[in-house]
Amino acid sequence: MGNWRKYVRERFAESGDSGRADEPVVEELAEHLEDVYAEQCATGLGQAEAWRQAERQVEDWRKLRRDIEAARREGAMSERVTKFWMPSFVTLLLGWGTLALLIWARVQPFTTGARGAKGLIVYAPWLMVLPLVGALGAYMARRAKARGWRVYGAAAFPAVAAALVFLTVFPWAVLVDRNTGPDFRLVSLAADGTSWVILPGVMLCAGAVLEGRAGTRGQPRRFAA
Repeated sequence: MGNWRKYVRERFAESGDSGRADEPVVEELAEHLEDVYAEQCATGLGQAEAWRQAERQVEDWRKLRRDIEAARREGAMSERVTKFWMPSFVTLLLGWGTLALLIWARVQPFTTGARGAKGLIVYAPWLMVLPLVGALGAYMARRAKARGWRVYGAAAFPAVAAALVFLTVFPWAVLVDRNTGPDFRLVSLAADGTSWVILPGVMLCAGAVLEGRAGTRGQPRRFAA
């Protein structure tokens, strides 16, 4: 008796969902109501009464819709954490933690200068470690089913964080306190950006690329039937 899928869609539409409920949700709920209806009919109830018993399974469709939307938001947040933020936190901690250890160990960087302006500051051991950090971040992201920019964003997050710091400090130095900002000569700004954003970002992304190729080689081949 009746079409439970049509019934569920209509109830969601009346609750404010405008008939846009996901088909998996509609399918699952319709199957549940249909099972309840069949069980009630099997007990000897008439079709009309069995239908009413199944209808009573959902007393408030608006509340059900809100609960589904809340579950979706929670699921989306959890997905973002596992696919992007957790790998990003790991690469940030390892990337800048490694640099902190090198500085603590008094490892001297390679530096350049141009007429008194700040030059490049290159911690070669740090840059050599960064591909491993980027590969780990990419591996964690891909393992969580991340794709595209999320993989490379997580891998290169230490460089992204450095860029955000520069973008924050620069306006502050221009508008509020010039003494807290970087050297404003073009050569110095370019050197800082290259030292702390571009070079680390390239090395981190290189690790993500190598990890992706290694993962591709490790997949079993598929043969057409």
